[in-house]
Amino acid sequence: MNNTTLIINDPIDPLPIIFIWSLLTFIGLAGNSVVIYITCLHAVKSATNSYILNLAISDIAFLVVVVPFTCLAFIFNHWVFADFGCKLFIFTQYVTVHATCLTLMAMTIDRYQAIVYPIQSMNWRNTRASTFVCLGVWSVSIILSLPFAIFHKEMPDRENVTICGADWPNTTIDKGATLAVVMTSYVIPLAAIIACYSRILLHLWKGGSNGSYRQANANGSVPLRSAGQLRRKKRVTRMVAIVILLFAWCWLPIQFFTLWYKFDPNFPQIPALLKFKIFAHTLSYANSCVNPFVYAFMNEGVRKAFQKKFPYASKYCQCTKSNKENNPETSTMIDKAVMTTRGGGESMVTTHCSL
Repeated sequence: MNNTTLIINDPIDPLPIIFIWSLLTFIGLAGNSVVIYITCLHAVKSATNSYILNLAISDIAFLVVVVPFTCLAFIFNHWVFADFGCKLFIFTQYVTVHATCLTLMAMTIDRYQAIVYPIQSMNWRNTRASTFVCLGVWSVSIILSLPFAIFHKEMPDRENVTICGADWPNTTIDKGATLAVVMTSYVIPLAAIIACYSRILLHLWKGGSNGSYRQANANGSVPLRSAGQLRRKKRVTRMVAIVILLFAWCWLPIQFFTLWYKFDPNFPQIPALLKFKIFAHTLSYANSCVNPFVYAFMNEGVRKAFQKKFPYASKYCQCTKSNKENNPETSTMIDKAVMTTRGGGESMVTTHCSL
């Protein structure tokens, strides 16, 4: 990850990088702060919102510590924060990355249970259980990250420039630790996520709960509200899938770069790869500021709480609702949360705005 140092004599102008990283930090802090405020005080308490809160906390910790340290080290072209700063930087980096990936895995398992086992999972899919899961995520992340904090320190590199680098007992352990962190913070959680989503898609492809809802509705034994609940579950599942895909895409380049740097003895120290490393860092930092926008567009609870707390945003809802009333073809702008029809008469539609 960040503990890879390229020795290149062709420096890059730091000003554009500083501007982009500072902008990403500002956007990420603002967006995630709003998410924390909304989910803590105004959003409906749910397991999914607990995981959203956990992701926002992890993103803020990453942006507050990791990005500024990397930015300043890039400006000065050497490490200037002493040994304690080095350990804090590495520890925070690995803890937050592990917490993010493990939280995404927990969210996916929660979606899997909600879609495939909706009745059986009702007893434990609640805020109390999700809070304990989040605490477990941070505990595991801290345990996995402690060795990296212990074996990193301020040290001179091959050019006698001070860096924050790894000081493992030997190169074999160094490579093994790098491979282990890539597996625990990226490969294994994503493999579990893919497995869960494969089961979800297979379940939905075969009809899943939707088919039983339709059959029950035909017999008059289950209210149409149940079908609406299933549609909301599917919307949340799509939101979680987008968050996971963004994480996988944004962190893939830096994971690839880290493995290549550690395991290739002939790794080319060229300006093009320094630019690629900067691009990979930028992409990983961007991941910490995009999630709030995904929630704003796709999470009904967060969106409604945001509209309630910030009424000026409701004008978009009024606009789309009015547009639907005047032109039925624009119904894609409005979600139908509940619809009941009585004897071909009027329909009652509860709508919310798609920001």
